[in-house]
Amino acid sequence: MVVVSLFLLGCGKGPVQPQVTTYPSWYLNPPQNTQHSLYGVGEGNSINSAKASALGFVSESLSLTVSSELKKSESSQSYNGNENTYRSVVSNLKTQAKEMEFSEYKIIRNQQIGSKIVLLVEVSRQKLFNDQKAKLELFSKALKMEEKSISKHPVLTQALLYKKRSVKRYKLKSLALLAKTINSGFDTSPYIRQATQVGDAGQDALNRVKVSIDASLEAKVFVDAIKEGLNSAGIKTSSNNANTHLFLKSSFQLDEIYGFKIAKSALAISSKEKNKTIASNTLILSGKSRYDYEKAKTNASHVLRKKIKEEGVFSVLGIR
Repeated sequence: MVVVSLFLLGCGKGPVQPQVTTYPSWYLNPPQNTQHSLYGVGEGNSINSAKASALGFVSESLSLTVSSELKKSESSQSYNGNENTYRSVVSNLKTQAKEMEFSEYKIIRNQQIGSKIVLLVEVSRQKLFNDQKAKLELFSKALKMEEKSISKHPVLTQALLYKKRSVKRYKLKSLALLAKTINSGFDTSPYIRQATQVGDAGQDALNRVKVSIDASLEAKVFVDAIKEGLNSAGIKTSSNNANTHLFLKSSFQLDEIYGFKIAKSALAISSKEKNKTIASNTLILSGKSRYDYEKAKTNASHVLRKKIKEEGVFSVLGIR
């Protein structure tokens, strides 16, 4: 890009000093990263905004490097060709790169270009790696402590907690891969294994849960909706060898409004493990039909299905 320098003439005050509007070569062609340093350029209306832009340049270049390497190995055994896993890691990677903290850097060049400031920063690879590794270690340790805490809960609650926790494996992988990008000699294998274990633990927790459902006469209309919600979440329902028991009670209030049969239910759900209540919830569900009350009750079960789909079966059961 060629930009012509401007010479402004004042009104009867003689020539004004020319204003530099050409970008310097070090900005257009910044130095290549080395074994010891990373470089970034940026611009802004102030030193601080230009500095933030330059450091963002560094983090973005690291993110692109890791993303490129991941893309090459997308179909390798580590990802089993799983596009969703790849996308999740890349998405988390970009987030971690943006949140990267630069505690040691130097502004080695800067220049005023019109109303803006452009500058070049140099970041110490070693210091950045040390900071990134410390962040990785802290997160890894937190995951291990979290697992010990989860194991103390009832199996159905564990299933929810492990499910929420399983997405953290993407952050763990991203932190490890960013550290390796900064220091190519860094061994990520212990963290990749831990990330895999976090995902496996979630599935194992779901496999451990076996739920039986008992319902009062009027609550039987809701049983299939609860079963479908549990099965969609990966939880098996069985009347034999169950370790978690759901009890449904319902009473319908019947009415007729503008020609519609209305069936309004207060559905009480309690979850028990080893005869101890671990969760409970009461839902107000209303169904309607132009024909009869039985169809109105069936419509109320469809309302429950929709609620489970929108909020999740754990929330409906009162497990949060």
